[in-house]
Amino acid sequence: MNDSNRGDCNESFAKHTARSGVWFVGFRLAIQALSWCITVLIARVLLPDDYGLMGMASILTGYVSLFSEIGLGSAIVQRKNITDEETSTVFWLCIVIGCMFAVVAFLLSYPTAWIFNETRVIPITQLISCLFVIGSLAIVPGSILTKNGRFKQIGFIEFCATAVSSISMYLMATSGFGVWTLIYGTIIQRAVSVVLIFYISGWKPRLICNLHLAVPLLKFGVNVSAARSLSYISQKADVFIVGKLFTAQSLGYYSFAMQLASIPTDKFVSIIQQVGYPVFAHYQDDTDKVSDFFLRATKYISILVLPLFTCGIILSKELILLVLGIKWLPIVDMFRAFCFANLVICIASLNSMVHLAQNRPRWVLLFTGFNTILMTVGIFLAARRGFDAVVIPWVTISPLLAVIWTMLTVRRLGISIRIYFRGFIKPIAGTLLCVAGIYCVRLLSSYNIISENVGILMLSRDLFVGISIYILFIMIFENNVYVEMRQLLKR
Repeated sequence: MNDSNRGDCNESFAKHTARSGVWFVGFRLAIQALSWCITVLIARVLLPDDYGLMGMASILTGYVSLFSEIGLGSAIVQRKNITDEETSTVFWLCIVIGCMFAVVAFLLSYPTAWIFNETRVIPITQLISCLFVIGSLAIVPGSILTKNGRFKQIGFIEFCATAVSSISMYLMATSGFGVWTLIYGTIIQRAVSVVLIFYISGWKPRLICNLHLAVPLLKFGVNVSAARSLSYISQKADVFIVGKLFTAQSLGYYSFAMQLASIPTDKFVSIIQQVGYPVFAHYQDDTDKVSDFFLRATKYISILVLPLFTCGIILSKELILLVLGIKWLPIVDMFRAFCFANLVICIASLNSMVHLAQNRPRWVLLFTGFNTILMTVGIFLAARRGFDAVVIPWVTISPLLAVIWTMLTVRRLGISIRIYFRGFIKPIAGTLLCVAGIYCVRLLSSYNIISENVGILMLSRDLFVGISIYILFIMIFENNVYVEMRQLLKR
């Protein structure tokens, strides 16, 4: 891809990507709403046994999928200039790799059946293997769309694929397809995505496969893929340890508390990361611009997540009691600890992206490996002291590692510690005012949850007061951020 294909000047690329990112957020919200509705409808038709079989079939193939592209998609986005010969070579290489992993996934059906003593998962797992081939077709054109900041089109593709898949799954579920509904639905979604990605991107592969051209991309991608693997192990190690040392009920408490506390990270911050990566890669040679976008993106994330996690901490008991019911009250303290840990993790979430964009994948691999080892050992040692102690590494080791990783990133970008932390002053002040407003409202009224309806009204009142105070504070003291967001939404 030559310079003429990269678009306008640097600043216009950033603004274009930001505007496109707003569309992307809108499409993602629509996808979430549609997915939840269809999931509920399908769950009323299918049996729990169907979901259990699907979970068994995907447990080993899910880990294999982390290596399915060997990080080549991230390598394409990171590459400053990339030619048609290189992208075509990567395309054919991805197909070969996809076929290889499809064979691996096909063969994994037998050990999966042996592990769970369930022969019904064999044909299910074998059909899942075709997803590796279908997915390999979309890696290059999808990465080109991301590289060019065309997130509006990406969001549209995802929405169309989800809509077609959801309608198909509902029809199959009501027609008695059983567990095959879930598999065929996923295949349909991937296939629709591939067709739309090729059509919208306008990219076509050439009959060129020069492996020599792919070597630099493979070196980058292998580090990314290895880091993802370690991250996956880190995410699953704690579940394995808790499930092994305690009861299924304890694991349920732990997993659900973590899932709830991770919602802002999964739903919002991940979008910022996805949109921000091509921007950082586009300016990778301009350290001043990378530093400026890093500071601005960090401020936006802090403005978003500080009040969310703080309100989650102070209102955790009311939220869990009124939304989930009294049976989930034992997760209150654990949920608070995970909210604190995720708050720090969210704010530090841009670090790895910056290092990848500036061609330092080995840094990311080393940090991810270090984090995986320390957290796994820490959780194991803490778990031996009792179930309640499992959260200790999350509020000690995890935040400490995030701070160290941030300091290394800030130093590499030439940003002073004072300038970095200055971006948090106003979001922290606004969050403290938000908390003060909630407590003042509580003091001025009796705060006893007499019934569920009264409790919901009180909780809604607290949230309304806190959110209103915070938004008003941001509009006054962070007016430039407010104006930027309003302009993006208008466009």
